[in-house]
Amino acid sequence: MKRKAAALAVGALFLAPAAHAQIVFGNPQVGTLQLYGKLYPQFGYGSSKDATLPGATVSNLVTGTASNTLPGPAVTNPASRRAVDAQNSYLGFRGERTFNPTLKAIWQIEQSVELDSGGTAGTGGTGSTAGTFSNRNSFVGLRHSNFGTVKLGRMDSIYKEYGDTFQMFGISSGNFVSASSVLSSIGVNSGSAVNRAARFHERYSNSLQYETPTFNGFTFGYQYVPDEARGEAKASPFATAPAGTDQTVHSYGVKWDSERYYVSLHQELHRDFFGGSSAAAATLTNNATAGAHSRDQATRLSAEWRYVENQRITFDVARLKYREYGQAAGIRFDTYQHNTWALGWDAGFAGPWRVAIQYVQGNEGSCTLTGGVSCSTTGLTGKMLNAGVRYRFDRQTFVYLIGGKLWNGPSARYDNWSAGDPQRGGDILQTAIGVSYSF
Repeated sequence: MKRKAAALAVGALFLAPAAHAQIVFGNPQVGTLQLYGKLYPQFGYGSSKDATLPGATVSNLVTGTASNTLPGPAVTNPASRRAVDAQNSYLGFRGERTFNPTLKAIWQIEQSVELDSGGTAGTGGTGSTAGTFSNRNSFVGLRHSNFGTVKLGRMDSIYKEYGDTFQMFGISSGNFVSASSVLSSIGVNSGSAVNRAARFHERYSNSLQYETPTFNGFTFGYQYVPDEARGEAKASPFATAPAGTDQTVHSYGVKWDSERYYVSLHQELHRDFFGGSSAAAATLTNNATAGAHSRDQATRLSAEWRYVENQRITFDVARLKYREYGQAAGIRFDTYQHNTWALGWDAGFAGPWRVAIQYVQGNEGSCTLTGGVSCSTTGLTGKMLNAGVRYRFDRQTFVYLIGGKLWNGPSARYDNWSAGDPQRGGDILQTAIGVSYSF
């Protein structure tokens, strides 16, 4: 029996049909090991210009005073840049083992592949994920056909997974054509630390996730991320926070998927991330104040209409709310909320061609400050238009050309440019050509 199982494990190596293009060892009874990945490097050009000049009228979330006038020296727009980027190219391993007809164990280990830099610091590369194994979706779990699936590990949030349906050509993750740069962001300031604290489009470590089986097209999911350093002062992984805080995440939603329609309603709650303080002017921040806390929340409705075969229209609308309390005396950040929305069209035609267009917008919203000072959101708008065309050689390989422009309002600083940070109000124009290979 042992020799038979071993023979099955070794001898059942096969290459799946081209539709799946996955290399699998073993079988469900003795356990499977699957190798998969997606590589999509691209050569791109980006530039930023028309930044807001000092003296312009802006939101006082930006200035930190009631003057609503942007201070500072003359503005210098960053130089245009050319870059070779690996985007979110990845390599993964996953498998499962069936215990009985209704229960199986599942696992996955996935990591980024830095094709452009080899994961080393140097010209054009920071090596930010160098040497990091399982830095993408990685977990171990149990799946029961009647009771659902439980997973523990590092995973995309339910909010991100249920809402991110457009995904231009499957290459938008980590790319400038990702709608999340506006749809799920605060838009008050730029920078990776700010974006992580204030954005609702993340992958979280130390996650516990549950998802029900699908009933009549409906699925419910819930994810919890505890604070493993509860009560301690923190500088990471989400945001600087004083002692006594509890940085937790609750992400949950319900989706309905049929052959023609997709609809999901999902919400995510961040405690003590200080998303508003992290983005606002330094004089307004609360995340260094003992006794201060925050509650940031995003709610989104996503829909997809597959009106004919291989063509679809997508729509998203979200409400992002940031609230903080326990502030020190004086003028400090209190609340900010705004709406964002996106509309996309994705269509394949006879032959190997496919085109996609998406428009995303964030509005000014409303805000409050402590200290009896009125709060203005003048100029906190953002608009983004992305378009692309793809030519497919086979089910695994295609080349693509994409382009996009992001317009920042005078006070806004939405940022989708990995090669540089725009000045406040600066518009960003980017184009790229690349190749994608999946296995």
